[in-house]
Amino acid sequence: MQLPPRSLTPSPRPLLFFAGAALVALLLYLPTLQYDFVWDDGLLIQKNSFLDQTNPLELFTKGFWYNPEMNSDQGEMAYYRPLTNLSFYLERKEWGVRPMGYHLTSVVINAAVVFLVCLVLWELFGSVWLAALGGLVVGIHPAMNCIVTFISNRTYLLAMFFLLLSFYSLLRGERAGGNPKFQTLNSKSQTLNRKSQPRNPGPPESSSRLWRTLFGLSFLLSLLALESALVFAVLAAGWLLVRRARYRNLRVWLVLAALPVVIYFLLRLGIAHVAFGSSVVRWAVGDPLRVINTFGQQMQLLLYPFNHRVIYVVTDIFTGFSIYTVLGIVFLALPLYAIIRQMSRPGPRLGFWARLDALGLSWFGYAWIVLFLLPFAHLLFLGPAGRMLYLTAPGLLILLYAFVRQVRSASRTLRTAAWVLASLSVAAFAVQTLRRNPIWRNEFELYQAMVQEAPESAGAHLNFGTALAGAGRKDEAIAHYRAAIELNPDYVGPHDQLAFALLDQGDMAGAIPELREVIRLQPESPDARNNLALALKRSGQLDSAIVEYHSAIRLDPNSPLTLNNLGSAYLARGDFRQAIATLHAALRLQPGFTAARSNLAEAFRAAGMPDSAAVFEK
Repeated sequence: MQLPPRSLTPSPRPLLFFAGAALVALLLYLPTLQYDFVWDDGLLIQKNSFLDQTNPLELFTKGFWYNPEMNSDQGEMAYYRPLTNLSFYLERKEWGVRPMGYHLTSVVINAAVVFLVCLVLWELFGSVWLAALGGLVVGIHPAMNCIVTFISNRTYLLAMFFLLLSFYSLLRGERAGGNPKFQTLNSKSQTLNRKSQPRNPGPPESSSRLWRTLFGLSFLLSLLALESALVFAVLAAGWLLVRRARYRNLRVWLVLAALPVVIYFLLRLGIAHVAFGSSVVRWAVGDPLRVINTFGQQMQLLLYPFNHRVIYVVTDIFTGFSIYTVLGIVFLALPLYAIIRQMSRPGPRLGFWARLDALGLSWFGYAWIVLFLLPFAHLLFLGPAGRMLYLTAPGLLILLYAFVRQVRSASRTLRTAAWVLASLSVAAFAVQTLRRNPIWRNEFELYQAMVQEAPESAGAHLNFGTALAGAGRKDEAIAHYRAAIELNPDYVGPHDQLAFALLDQGDMAGAIPELREVIRLQPESPDARNNLALALKRSGQLDSAIVEYHSAIRLDPNSPLTLNNLGSAYLARGDFRQAIATLHAALRLQPGFTAARSNLAEAFRAAGMPDSAAVFEK
């Protein structure tokens, strides 16, 4: 398959169309500049003082979730995305914790992605209108609005931008420095386009070297933004092998497809020491139906995004035979069947790569979809849904356009009807996106939408309960915490939050059993035992509180906070000698601990040692 004739320097008219498509996407998301930080934005940006204390180089030595103030569960999530952290670092320097600047960056990057989608599709298919339509679909698709409205999804924006730039460089490299017999256009095309095509500004090899460099560098940057970009190495290698006759210095191109992966692994495993976490492979082997169902649901959402939810829960529709199974098989099997059938048609005897080349672009679009979605399909249930669709969408457009081009219709009426349908779909997508964007305006509206759209989600009830508690609506918050526990009794978060909500209301009898549940679920957590001890102390059960404090200290012997709390409990029980010894131990760990100094002064006074008390009162 030969790429459509194209000048090495694009003419300005198509670029204006593509800029118009990017502008539409930018204007559609412009209201998000008034939105707040939501969900993970707090831990990654708003409450991450590490961004103020670090430097750009140190960011490449830490995992994505690194934040000394966050809880350990999230800190252990195996993600390495230093480029995204670097963008947050730079914005923190400029904007502080004002969300408007972060939202503006996301909106601008999304507009740039639209422009690049247009360029890629134009390179592949030669139609300005099809390219502009595809760019708009990616930029305003309602199922993917979380990519722009949710700041923490910046990682997908950056990965998409650099992946498209890398692929575009791969395409331009073929034109600029390929095998001369494939560079030469037929004489008719040369005659028709000679006047409109600017001269190549430099020697082909010089131009090819530029595109090769941009190809490898962009691929590396995409890897440093998101792990999923790893699969592009397979796509790029496949593209180069299929079209190897068109590339001068093919080995250099193949090396540049592999080198970024090597550098990424060296940085991730050798410098930052961030191991890879669990993947879809672990449950795909034992439960392939779940993979097919997830794939079917995501493909349905790409084509019909009007029943989209922020989050989804693993239910029978994903684990058993359902409509999603049918959709998954259709989307996986039908294109593959068409590709295999075309490759097996009678004709000249060709090798495997040559048959793929003769097939056109359908194989590449299909591979793009499968490679970007299937290995990461388990992310659907971590939310927000729609993230992986952003990276999958270009593959679907390539696949659809490739099949459409092979089935050309002579009916002008049919072509007109197709364009009208496409235009109406884009308009409907835009309206739906405008309708769903406000869900991300603030955490209250986001979590309320989660509960409404996925009432079977314990996490949704927990999040909304937290938002209600922050708004002072404690009784409603407690109801949602209880709903979360009913849905998932072994979920630690709702027990923990319910206990604190009950403590705020003075309900010790209700709070203490919830705190004991937290310990049952997290027996090695010193914080859980410390919290239970505080509640027991407040309820007057000093002996039981002291036992729990000792358990917490065994788990974390260097916690000045727990030692101070234990010393306070001894003081309340009248055991002044133990109180003084324990509070001294807390101050040895943290000499400037004000609460411990105050408690120690009180213990000395209660023990009849006013001179010693005066020392610590100063």
